[in-house]
Amino acid sequence: MSVSATLNIAKEALLTHMSAITVTGHNIANVNTPGYSRQVLGLTTSVATPTGIGFQGNGVRGDSISRQYDLFMVQRLMSQNSTINNLTTQQQSMRVIETSFNEVPGLAVNDLLSKLFESWQALSNNPELSSNRQTVIQQAQLLNEQLHSMNNELSQTRYETGVALRAAIGEVNSLTKQLADLNVKITTSETSQQQQNDLRDTRDNLMKDLGGYLDINYYESGSGAYTIMMSDGHSLVNNNEAWSLDWKDNTLQWVNVQSTGKETRAALDNSTILGSKIGGLMEINNQLAEGDPNNYLGRLDGLANAIIREFNQQHSQGVGLVSFSDKLTSSESADNAVLLNTTVDPLTASETLAAGSLTINGHDIGRIDKSGLINGLAMGKTANAAEAINSASAGVLARMTTQVAGGTVTAMTAGEDASTLSFTINGLAISYTVDSTTLPNNDTDPATLANNLVATINTAISNYNNNVGLPSPQTNIPKITIDAVLGDGTNGGPANSIVLRNRNKGDESTIDIADLSSIPGATTIDKIGLTVGNYKADATHNTGELALFSHNGPIIIDGGANDNKLVQLGWAGPGMAAVDKSPDDGKLSFDYTNGSVSNSLMGLDYADTLQTDGGTFDLFLYNTNGSLALAQPVKIDLTRAYTLDDVASTINNSIKNAVNDPTVPAPTPWVSASVVGNQLLLTPDGNHNFAFGNDTSNFLAAIGINTFFSGHSAGTIGLNQAVTDNLDNLAAGKINSFGEIFRGDNTNSLLITNIQGDENITFTGHGSQTDTLDGFYNSLVADIGLKGKSINSDLEYNNLVFDQLNEIRDATSGVSLDEEMSNLIKFQHAYSAAAKLISTADEMMVTLLETIR
Repeated sequence: MSVSATLNIAKEALLTHMSAITVTGHNIANVNTPGYSRQVLGLTTSVATPTGIGFQGNGVRGDSISRQYDLFMVQRLMSQNSTINNLTTQQQSMRVIETSFNEVPGLAVNDLLSKLFESWQALSNNPELSSNRQTVIQQAQLLNEQLHSMNNELSQTRYETGVALRAAIGEVNSLTKQLADLNVKITTSETSQQQQNDLRDTRDNLMKDLGGYLDINYYESGSGAYTIMMSDGHSLVNNNEAWSLDWKDNTLQWVNVQSTGKETRAALDNSTILGSKIGGLMEINNQLAEGDPNNYLGRLDGLANAIIREFNQQHSQGVGLVSFSDKLTSSESADNAVLLNTTVDPLTASETLAAGSLTINGHDIGRIDKSGLINGLAMGKTANAAEAINSASAGVLARMTTQVAGGTVTAMTAGEDASTLSFTINGLAISYTVDSTTLPNNDTDPATLANNLVATINTAISNYNNNVGLPSPQTNIPKITIDAVLGDGTNGGPANSIVLRNRNKGDESTIDIADLSSIPGATTIDKIGLTVGNYKADATHNTGELALFSHNGPIIIDGGANDNKLVQLGWAGPGMAAVDKSPDDGKLSFDYTNGSVSNSLMGLDYADTLQTDGGTFDLFLYNTNGSLALAQPVKIDLTRAYTLDDVASTINNSIKNAVNDPTVPAPTPWVSASVVGNQLLLTPDGNHNFAFGNDTSNFLAAIGINTFFSGHSAGTIGLNQAVTDNLDNLAAGKINSFGEIFRGDNTNSLLITNIQGDENITFTGHGSQTDTLDGFYNSLVADIGLKGKSINSDLEYNNLVFDQLNEIRDATSGVSLDEEMSNLIKFQHAYSAAAKLISTADEMMVTLLETIR
């Protein structure tokens, strides 16, 4: 081996260990750099040279600088960091929410409720005492103010959560762009032997930051680029491409902008597992979103809604110290309601719609089961759809339209000519005389008989509604809004049958058939196919139409990628061409301009409590001296009332019928009803007063007449102005069977105090589940407390796990100054030895040259 070879070995050793010292120095310099991975110079022997005595080594060289990197541990840390960020975000928000529900003595909802009931109890002891009445009002106002305060705090938290979400989404969009840029820098500068260690550390740090906002999955391609996806598969980064997120309409959306500039958006529903900070913010936002009866805000609203409903239903049954002598305006409005009425598709009646395949106003609709057809109509599926939609609490009321069909009529015989057929429909007598002789068409033909019967029924109903034959100014009430049509085998009735259906869409009022008889032949009546019974809209008695009512804005329906699911319920297809401006996109937006009902009873916030089918209330009329103007109360029958105008008309006609009785010589109107701005206005003349009682329709409570509270939620709860303006209107008593009002009567106040212990109170969005007011609120507070405790416990545990994982990661990738100082000394000694080897080789070379001379 030559001296020059020795010099070369020494030189390479010198340079290699200089590089090793440089790498060690780089490690020491970055000991406090977050996310830095310790780097190591890989040493290998140079290729040996063959000699006569064997392969002679050529020293050392550095072949690569590599990161000490444990991919599995990095991914575990990222996942753990995501969990911690999620829990930390929830913890911060839950602390604010817990403060809102903090049961501070004197301001606790339970305490305020108890004091309100105590004030009613005190009022029952002395109903005439003004101070007792004032205490009731004051306690109710304190409860209202607390519910308003809680609602405002939750609304503010929701707003702040939205701000934080937008900021977090902005960070995500910035990080995805940076990661795409780093992908380009790394893939264009690396070779198979040379990696951009520092750029890769920077990229992993950004990945850690991104994982702090969202749960992500990623993998490295052969070129070294990262492909990053959300947990549900939506892409965020792929090579040099980056996608973004957006927060719009209270929904997180994934945004794809194509090279042409066309933008595509996909809403990420609440079931998407987002994780990390954004997932935590979404979790809190979902608990505070309006319209969900099962979240924290929805349950608080449910409590307020139940308080208002229960108090008002009982209060409206009572009377104050005196009757009403001035104009009385309802505290609630019968808003103009959007009405979407469609026919459920018979061709797809045999197909079941899976749970979640449809949303209305952002709420998932449960499973809608298939059904068979009844004479061409999908009645069963219509009933299933109405039930599923109402159970979803989607801000709409689903209703069917009552229909009953008889069997096919049987032709009359010549011997049955001139027979009289009699029956009643909703109490209206129908009479038909059989004609078996007139030519060319008579009742010996089933089609002719059926048509004649349908015409007779419609004429009788029309005459009744138009007061034909009734002495003026008497009026028939309630009106009968029923139409008879000829069955044809496709409209719910067999061919040549009598089909009776309610005229108003979504009217589930009962159709009553009774008193079937015929003279002279007792069995002749059987030939018309009708059966005695009370028929109300159900799975076998409806028109196959689904009516959706909304008074809170448009009805927004989403059926997925196309219209296939919407078609099944009649929400897409030829019948909706004028409304659906984007066919086959799986979406439908239906508003007032597309279909509505003015002053609709379905536009009441408490429309679901109405019992207008057969429901009534008593209107007592008094002279101004307190004596009864009529011996009996005027019974207001709200059967088939569809709008507030119908109610006003019924009240006016009922009073007119009672007052204009020949035995009661009195001027009219004593009290008039009108609709002003969607509210009911009752106006007495100067000589009469009025009061209420025996309401079986829940109308008074729903419209806000003779009620205690107003509003329908924690944010809108208030006191009826009629009570606050005149404490005498606080209904502590009830009108007795003789129509008398006693100032000392406490009957109604005692019934109101009984609400406190009532275990059968229902709450919005909770189906048939019942509880006391206190019990329902306590369960809400308990759930919030347990949620906060669970988050704190989980966060503490996950922080411990993160610290342990970080220690394991640092053992592999972290910089240890002790180890680096040891390496520095080691490489320094090796460098010195290499320098000594050069010096020795130099001396050898000098000796060799001198020898040659």
